[in-house]
Amino acid sequence: MAKSIAKQPKHEQVDTDDRIMESVASATLWAKRDRRAATTGLIALVAVIGAGVIYVRYKADLQERAAVRLDQLRLSSQGVAPDQFRQDLGEFIAQYGSTPEAGEARLMLAEYELRRDSIDAAIRVLEPVVSSGVGTPIGYHGATMIAAAQDRKGDTRAAMRSFERLETDSRYGYQRRAARAARARLHEFSGEYAQAEQIYMELAADVDAATDGAFYAVHLGEVRARAKAQLPAPAVPVIEPRTSANPGGDDPVPAEPAMPEE
Repeated sequence: MAKSIAKQPKHEQVDTDDRIMESVASATLWAKRDRRAATTGLIALVAVIGAGVIYVRYKADLQERAAVRLDQLRLSSQGVAPDQFRQDLGEFIAQYGSTPEAGEARLMLAEYELRRDSIDAAIRVLEPVVSSGVGTPIGYHGATMIAAAQDRKGDTRAAMRSFERLETDSRYGYQRRAARAARARLHEFSGEYAQAEQIYMELAADVDAATDGAFYAVHLGEVRARAKAQLPAPAVPVIEPRTSANPGGDDPVPAEPAMPEE
C-alpha cells in the first residue's frame, strides 16, 4: 500500500492530508461544542431542580402559615366585631387563596354572609369552593351551603339543581341520599307530590339506607296522604345551611338522620 501511496501525485497526497486534518478539526470542534451543550444542559437541570425544591418548600411554608393564621381567626371570631371578622377573612382569602385553608375560610365567610341575609354574597364566596367538584369535604360543604342558600332565597329550581349535582357527584352514599331527600322535600313543599312520592319510594327501597327505611316510609305516607286529600303544600321550612365545627369533615348539611360512611 505504501508503494501505491508513493506512486500518487504530490498534489493528491496534499489533498488527502488536508481532508484528514479537516476531519480531525471537525471532530475536535464537535467534541468542544457537545461538551458545552452538555455542560449548559446540566446547569439548566440543576437550576430546575433547585427551583422545584424552593417552590415545594415555599408551598409547605405557605400552607403552614395559613393553618396557623386560620386557627387564630377561629379563636378570635367571638372576640372581634362581626365586620372586622369579615374583613379578616377576606384578607386571609386574598393572601392564602392557593391553600386548602382558603376553602375553609370561604365556608366561614359564607356562613357570616348568610347570617346577615346577604345570600347572593354568600353564594359568590362559595362558588370557587365548588368549582373543582364536590368530592372533597370542603367542596361538599360548599355545595350544600349553596343549595340551602338558594332555597332560602326562594329559588327552588336552582336549589333542586344543586341538590341533583350533589346526588350525582358526592363521594359517599349517605351524602347522595341526603341530597336526594332534600330534593324530595323541595318537591313536597312545592306541592309536587308525585315527584316527592317517587323519590321517597326510591329512598325507602334503597338497600343501602335500610336502617333509615322507616324514616323515609313515614315521609312517603305523609306525601301520599296529602296528595290523596288534595291538601295544599305545607309551609316551606327553610333548609338552614350550617357548617360543622370541622369543615374538613363529612358532616352532611341537609337535616336528615346521621348515616355511617360507606
